[in-house]
Amino acid sequence: MTIAEGLTLAYFAINVVCALRVIYSPRASSAALGWIVLLFLIPFVGTAAYLLIGEPRLGNKRAKRTQEMQRFYDAYQRRFVGEKTPSNSAIAPRFNQLVQLAEHRSGIGLDSGNDVELLHRADDMLISMRKDIEAAQYSCLLMFYIIDGQGRVNPVLEALMKAAERGVNCQLLVDDVGSSAFLKSAWPARLRASGVELTNSLPVGLLKTLFVRSDLRNHRKLLIVDYEIAYTGSFNLVDPALFKQEAGVGEWRDAMLRCRGPVVLTLAGIFYGDWAVENEHNLQETLQRLSYYKGIIGDYLPPSVGEALLQVIPFAPDRETSVMYDTLVNALYHARERIIISTPYFVPDELLFTALQHAAWRGVNVTLIMPHRVDSWLVRKASRTYYKPLLKAGVNIAHHQDGLLHTKAVLVDDVYALFGTMNMDMRSFFLNMELSLAVYDKKTVAAIDGLLHSYLAQSCAVNLQQWEKRPRLQYFIERVVRLASPLL
Repeated sequence: MTIAEGLTLAYFAINVVCALRVIYSPRASSAALGWIVLLFLIPFVGTAAYLLIGEPRLGNKRAKRTQEMQRFYDAYQRRFVGEKTPSNSAIAPRFNQLVQLAEHRSGIGLDSGNDVELLHRADDMLISMRKDIEAAQYSCLLMFYIIDGQGRVNPVLEALMKAAERGVNCQLLVDDVGSSAFLKSAWPARLRASGVELTNSLPVGLLKTLFVRSDLRNHRKLLIVDYEIAYTGSFNLVDPALFKQEAGVGEWRDAMLRCRGPVVLTLAGIFYGDWAVENEHNLQETLQRLSYYKGIIGDYLPPSVGEALLQVIPFAPDRETSVMYDTLVNALYHARERIIISTPYFVPDELLFTALQHAAWRGVNVTLIMPHRVDSWLVRKASRTYYKPLLKAGVNIAHHQDGLLHTKAVLVDDVYALFGTMNMDMRSFFLNMELSLAVYDKKTVAAIDGLLHSYLAQSCAVNLQQWEKRPRLQYFIERVVRLASPLL
């Protein structure tokens, strides 16, 4: 056997092994088919791509810390959060099943007795966060995919440093890729010098790429102050007037929920889990800190401060299946009257795509709100291949005109909403670390409904007849890009 024949045989054997791993992995059939095509129709490139990003590898050390942290988290739930109720009489009976589904899959039940404020203007969000940090007495826990220390963000970071200097425990977790520019700036040194603990989440590097998949990102956004106040939603810690203005998409439009009540400790558990698994120091520090807290958490449970019913739904790629995705699809099939979805990126798989069509066919008023311009050319092209069949099914599609609509929300009838960091694409469903709140009370759902209708007022409807008149070349390009949609 010649060297060339040996290399060819080795290459073929590697491809067969990769293909078998694809076939036996718990991934969507469309994604599996996409990888099979890449492996055998694009020599070497497909194989290299699969070895680098084909599987959600987070590393053995991280996996061991995750197992230890999971045991701790179960104890945390029992000690600090208390027993959850699988259902509530205030919830529509058909949506009680969603509570049980999410609790069964994530171990996190329903939190009642919360107060929720919906914030959707950048000034309101940044000023509110700064004021809460300034009033902090015990702790400030922050986790963001992107931090950009410019403009109106500066006072927030300055407030965090002052809090640390007066003895408040301040911890900041930022994604290594999303916040790469921030991590290279002068801010990390300034923050650490003031006493802020800073960790970069899912760090990347040339050598790490060989053992850990580098495109798995921590996409969560979370701020917790004194275990009494929590913010979560789509808003990165940036000034929209300055952030990515070179992309030509306008200011990013986001929203956050400011929560008080029992849900805050549940969200704190999510933060501590993400913080602890990053390195051994963080893990041991977290286990020690939470095991011996006295007077701050202790056996304290936040009192009921309102009537909002919330359920925390997290996802991380070390899980075999996505509880957020399953909850979303089930919620769509529970709809009877209307569905409104706001998302910046829309690249569904077959099951989600079919669920939207089925909802429209059975008479549900389905509306998708997406930005007219997005910062990803590939996603924009892929998403538009779904318009024609959705429009024909009766789905309303609206293009938001006032900047890049980045809010991620799903409204079902007048009684249920999903709100958080989850985009309508496979990356959010199966690859990124994401965080959503399932909302079951009518008051908070109504507030989200009002926000979505304000977006609709700034949108233009996509007309089926006009859409069909687009140039065939444009349609062809979109169809070609869509072939990679399961991998986007």
